[in-house]
Amino acid sequence: MNPGPVFGFLSVLSAIVTFVLAGLAVYALVLAIIFLRLRIAELKRTAPPKDNPLN
Repeated sequence: MNPGPVFGFLSVLSAIVTFVLAGLAVYALVLAIIFLRLRIAELKRTAPPKDNPLN
């Protein structure tokens, strides 16, 4: 029995799965950064002004 091609197929398959998971991780990181930037901008917009005498 020749295990060579089976290992080649499994290595290609594992490489594809690794690349897909890495791509999804990068995509999630980009989405999180965009969401946080929008959230920070929204919080700055709704924050009371610094020269407010009630602070």
